[in-house]
Amino acid sequence: MRETERDALLLLLAAASGSADGWSYFGIGHAFVANMTGNTVLLGIGVFHLHGDVVHPLIAVGGYVLGTVTGTLIARNVRPGVMWDRRVSWTLFVEALLLIVAEAAWVGSRQQPTPHFASVLLGTVALAVGMQSGAMFQLRIPGIVTTYITGTWTTLTNGITLLIAHQPRIEREKVKFEERFALQAALLATYFLAAVLTGWAFRHAPATVGGIAATAVLLAAGYGALRERHD
Repeated sequence: MRETERDALLLLLAAASGSADGWSYFGIGHAFVANMTGNTVLLGIGVFHLHGDVVHPLIAVGGYVLGTVTGTLIARNVRPGVMWDRRVSWTLFVEALLLIVAEAAWVGSRQQPTPHFASVLLGTVALAVGMQSGAMFQLRIPGIVTTYITGTWTTLTNGITLLIAHQPRIEREKVKFEERFALQAALLATYFLAAVLTGWAFRHAPATVGGIAATAVLLAAGYGALRERHD
């Protein structure tokens, strides 16, 4: 698999995360499934805030952690330095399956799940996204994260600041940053645009909201598996 192909798959996964976060926050529990920083804040506020909700952020964090453990275990034997690996594809297939099940349940509830059912959906989607994080971490791509976008914002901003300030850096590090610069910016833009698309879907086609993330992950898993098979 060429690096450009791998980067395109990363964009698909970032789109899935952005869409899943929008879906979970506005549709199934007012908590995030990829943004654990946001959930930690919601948990802290909910402890002392009158009528604060700690249950849904806690479910999201628990599902994400369990998913990360699962994804890490499945993809733990990925060889260092590889562009892609079949174990990552298999993990993404399982993630896509969980998202498809959640989407089917979302449609079955007519986009108005009961509080208990919404909690189950939230945990399922968080589990799926956590699996993606665990698997993609095994590829060890410097400065690139497809789920918790705060890390990408920090790395990108830090690199741009040092570049503008003409901070001395060894040539190898400079080349590595320049190679990742465009991808980091593209990941952030993709995450944002996926959230925009999800907002549009909530307004005009709410039954399709969960299908955005599921489709993106399924495409990434399928293409990755096919390319690995032919390489």
